[in-house]
Amino acid sequence: MNATAVVLQAEFGRRVRSRSFIFGTVAGAFAIVLISLLPTLLSGSGNQAKRVVLVGDPALTSAARVLLERDFTITATLPQMAGAPTIAFLDAHGKAGAVASLSRKGTKLHAIVYTREPGGMRRAFASDLGVLQIALLTGLPASRIVSNLHVDVDERDIAGRFSDVSHAMAAKGIGYLFVMLLYLTILLNAQSIVAAVTEEKTSRIAELLVAAIDPAQLLLAKVVATSATGFLQLGVWVGVALLSGRALTGMFNTPSASDAADAVAVGITAPDVLWFLLFFVLGFIQCAVLFAAAGSLVSRSEDVGNVSGPLYIPVVGAIAIAQFAIESPNAPYVVATSFIPLLSPFVMYTRITVGAVPPWQIALAIAINLAACVGFAWIGGRIYRVGLLLYGRPPTPRQMIAAFRND
Repeated sequence: MNATAVVLQAEFGRRVRSRSFIFGTVAGAFAIVLISLLPTLLSGSGNQAKRVVLVGDPALTSAARVLLERDFTITATLPQMAGAPTIAFLDAHGKAGAVASLSRKGTKLHAIVYTREPGGMRRAFASDLGVLQIALLTGLPASRIVSNLHVDVDERDIAGRFSDVSHAMAAKGIGYLFVMLLYLTILLNAQSIVAAVTEEKTSRIAELLVAAIDPAQLLLAKVVATSATGFLQLGVWVGVALLSGRALTGMFNTPSASDAADAVAVGITAPDVLWFLLFFVLGFIQCAVLFAAAGSLVSRSEDVGNVSGPLYIPVVGAIAIAQFAIESPNAPYVVATSFIPLLSPFVMYTRITVGAVPPWQIALAIAINLAACVGFAWIGGRIYRVGLLLYGRPPTPRQMIAAFRND
C-alpha cells in the first residue's frame, strides 16, 4: 500500500470516528426532520388565532360565516354581546382567538375585530368579506357572486417536463432541499479540512508527514478523504430528507398538499439525482482544495477565520442566487452565474431541477467546472506545498511566484 493510500485510509477513519462528524451528521438529520414537521407545528400553534366568534345581525353573520369559513373556524354566532369582549368571553366560546362584530354603515359592511393578537386578522377578513360587501351594494345573493368568482385556469409546462403544476411545485421543494444539503455538506466539511490542516501544522505533525510523503499527495489524500466523509454524511441526510419529504414538498405547493406529496416521484427524477451527485463532487473538490490551501497558510489557530473567511463569500452568494433560480431559472443573471466556478454547482443544479436547461449549457458548465477543479488543484497544491512548512507569517507573493516557477 503506497503512502497516499495509507494517509487516505487514516484520514477517512479519523474523520468518521470524530465526535464532530458524528454530532454534525446526527444534528443535521434531526434538523431535517424538524424542518419537515415545522409547518404542522406552526399550523397547530395558530389554531386558536383562527377560531372566531361572530356577533351581529343574523342575516349578516349567517352570510359572513359561509365566507369566513374558508380561512377561519367559527366557534359561535351571537346576535349581540354586552360590552367589549374579554379573555374570559373568548375562553367561554370555544377558546376563540377573536370576536368579529358585524354591522351596516349605509350600504356598506363594517367589521370590528377584537383579537388576542392584533395585526394578523384585518387582511384576511377584508378579503373574505369582500363578497358580502358586493352583495350589499348590488342586492345580488352572496352565493351567486361566489359562484362567479372562480375561474378555471389550467397552467401547463411549455417544455413538457412536468405533467401538471403539482409536479413542478414538488420539484421546487426537492430542489431547494437538495441545494441546502449541498450547501451544508460543503460548508461543514470545508471547515473541517481547514481545522485539520491547521492542527497538523500548529502541532508540527505536518513536518513528519511531508518527510514521508509529497505535499501534493498529502493534499490529494485529504481532499479525497474529506469528499468520502462528505458523501457519507450527505447520504444519511438525503435518506432522512426523502423519508420526511412528503411534508417538505408542501413548502412550494399551491394546488394541494396531497397532490404535491404524490408528485415527488415525478417532480424529482433519477437524472436529477445523478446531476446532484456530479455537481456535488465538482463543487466539493473546488472548495476542499481551496480551504486546505488556506489552512496551510495559518500558523495559529486564532487566524483560521481571517484566512478562510473570504472563501465563504462565494459559497454564501451561490446559495442566495440558487434561491432566485428556483423561481426564475432562466433569468439572465442566473444563467450567467450558472457557469462561474464555485457558484455553478449550486445554480446550475437548481436550474436543472426546476426547469428545462439546454444540453449545451449543462455541458459547458461541467467543462468549466472540471477545468476549475484542475486549476484550483494546481494553484492550491502549490500554496499548500509552500505554506505547510512556513511558520510565523503567510508566504509573500514573491515566495508564491517562486514556488510556482520551481514546480
